[in-house]
Amino acid sequence: MIGPRDIAMGLCLWTLAGLADAADLTPRVVFIAHTVLPAAPDAVPRRHWSYATVSPGIPARDDTPLRIRPVWTRVPDRHSDEMAGRVPPAAYAGFDLQLQREGVALRPVDTTAWQSVPPDDPATSLLASARMAALALRPGMLPSSLRVGNQATRQDDSGDFSGLRQTSRVRSLDATVAVLDLEIDGAGLRGHGRQAVRIDDGVPLETRLYLERTTGSAGPDVHRLHVVDMATEPVLELELDADLAQASIESTHAILDAPPFSAPADDPELYAPHPIPEGALETWMAGADDSALESMLVVGVQRAPDGGRPHIAIGADGRAVGRSGPPIADFLSLRLRTVTLLDAAGQPLPGTDATIVHPTLPMSDRQRIVDTQLAFPFQLPPDVPADTLWALDTVRMTGEVDVYRWDQTETVRYGDSPTHNREARIEWISPHRVALLQDHPAPTRRDGLWTTAVPIDADGHEMPSAQVITGRTLAPPGDWRTPATLPPLALESGRTPQRLDIATATPLAGLRLRHYRWQAEPRIWTFHDIRTRMPAAERAEYERRFGRGASAR
Repeated sequence: MIGPRDIAMGLCLWTLAGLADAADLTPRVVFIAHTVLPAAPDAVPRRHWSYATVSPGIPARDDTPLRIRPVWTRVPDRHSDEMAGRVPPAAYAGFDLQLQREGVALRPVDTTAWQSVPPDDPATSLLASARMAALALRPGMLPSSLRVGNQATRQDDSGDFSGLRQTSRVRSLDATVAVLDLEIDGAGLRGHGRQAVRIDDGVPLETRLYLERTTGSAGPDVHRLHVVDMATEPVLELELDADLAQASIESTHAILDAPPFSAPADDPELYAPHPIPEGALETWMAGADDSALESMLVVGVQRAPDGGRPHIAIGADGRAVGRSGPPIADFLSLRLRTVTLLDAAGQPLPGTDATIVHPTLPMSDRQRIVDTQLAFPFQLPPDVPADTLWALDTVRMTGEVDVYRWDQTETVRYGDSPTHNREARIEWISPHRVALLQDHPAPTRRDGLWTTAVPIDADGHEMPSAQVITGRTLAPPGDWRTPATLPPLALESGRTPQRLDIATATPLAGLRLRHYRWQAEPRIWTFHDIRTRMPAAERAEYERRFGRGASAR
């Protein structure tokens, strides 16, 4: 645990030995979303998104540096889809974030390259976002006594934010993470935020900041910053698209606030037996011999419309292995460990060391992801030559898949509690309504129990029912402008238990719980050149649309 802290000065501790330990040199990957709302009338918001690695830098004097290297960037309001993902050349080497008790300072590593960067270059907004993100990447500040409501304060006396004063107040705690409410004032900034910090070493896992920055007579610019460690597995699509998040919440509420969930329905079509027989796996569960989807994995190299470096697309397509008809229902998710790009001889492509930005890759039939997209699982060094990528034949990924096996059933009478799976809880809402709740397994967990349920009558027979699953909080996205309405951290939303709501037309007498054991098992996913799975005519059309041209291999 972290040792005593000086509350008056707000000093935080950083595990210096841990930074120097070779075992801790694996870079973390963070996602940075920075939105600027200019004070000028009629000004439009400026958004900047990036993935970056964060690792110990080269020690300099008595400070403790972090090396921040962008691996993917996008300016959604300026970039076309084809431009997304490219790191400006000046930022290839990254930035050094110097950490001292007196303050923090962020400096480009390649200072020569930055001397020739024009003001309107995309690199400029990347540097501004990285500098603001320093407030979220510096070690977290915890009071010496870790109790909800306790607080600590620190003052920056030098660096990029000299004069800034930050107060951290403990909002919630568990065994490993503290969630803090933040107040910031000084250095031309004023605002609030929320941060999740690892208790044992002070590493920030997620930070949300709302800051006003005075820049001129028109009033303060507003900065909204969200920085999250990708190891926490956030759902970025819901984070970045408030309309999508709101639509998802409203859709769920519309279902739960209407019959058959709000009250029994007269329409028998609203109720049905569970489609999966007892003892069989749910459609989303991977089995030990579930290899149908893995045989469909394909990869393609595609010409960039602007003539730049070609793009990589990966996906799954049953048609590539001769399956016709609608997509199969199989669904798999790989927890990534390594990604290797190979040529036709099975040799690694030189200089293509991949950075995994999404630790988990879900895959289903007819799915396709391009490396310009936010959800693409890995990124390559920005200086990989185009000729190298055109030689790509196969992508090999190693990792783990959560494999499920049938365990047993358990009958729970109305009003009782389950005993087999201690992580499953039942809410008996009404004679016609019940809910089963379970905590999501932590990303580091490798085995456990998972439970589904069907309602039963007094004779123990399954009853037709309506069911709906809710996996995240149903709270609205929130208003950044006040501490009370600031959106929760993605880490907080992810702690919301998965909820299975069940409704029946007649009173239910209990639940029959279906228990499954799951275990993370090693898998190798091989994505084959999609052109080798195509008939001649289809391959010719593919080459015409996406290939290198007359000189394509």
